[in-house]
Amino acid sequence: MKEENFEKVFRLKVMTARLILFLDFIFIKKLKQPQNLPEGPYVICSNHSSYLDIIQMYPILPRTKFMFIGKAELLRWPIISIFFKKMDIDVNRQKRHSAMKSIIRAKKEIAKGWSIVIYPEGKIPYNTPKLNEFKSGAFKMAIEEQVPILPITLIDTWKLFDVDPPLSAPARPGISRVVIHDPISTKGMDKKDLVTLRQQTFDVINAPLEQYNKEIIEKL
Repeated sequence: MKEENFEKVFRLKVMTARLILFLDFIFIKKLKQPQNLPEGPYVICSNHSSYLDIIQMYPILPRTKFMFIGKAELLRWPIISIFFKKMDIDVNRQKRHSAMKSIIRAKKEIAKGWSIVIYPEGKIPYNTPKLNEFKSGAFKMAIEEQVPILPITLIDTWKLFDVDPPLSAPARPGISRVVIHDPISTKGMDKKDLVTLRQQTFDVINAPLEQYNKEIIEKL
């Protein structure tokens, strides 16, 4: 777990995630992805509807080395903590200095070429697959570091692994459909563009959710 080995560890995480999904009979189907997607770095933004989202991200972007920013509670959970320990960036949202520390480290990792995964909803919503309002942190970071946003839509994870109760909720095998959208450039943007960028990302991620889960979302 030394920093010089992080890229090797990332490749190991990709292999481990693929094995876990295979043994659980969960298969990823990419409905759309950009041709010749550059390696990054990006601020990667995705909807968050299941704890499966974390493991699934590795085979979705196996060539884009990334780290997660996530709640410190994940370090206490089996399986998921293996993916999260040390290499990713934990944050205690109740402590302001912890949040600031995580942002400072994330910016340093972006400078080294690592992408950062942030779920802009902040947590898994109770009414998945409906998308909750986005928080501003991911977009503020992308603008300040002048790196693109890479939006991703996870269409089915809410059906494959429920969130309540945590880690022991109903689960089933199946196909997990994913849309990897074109990157959204932040070149030349400043803080006055934050709200527009946040809304643009929301709309991009939300469109496939509404397309494939329309009837369910309309009932929520």
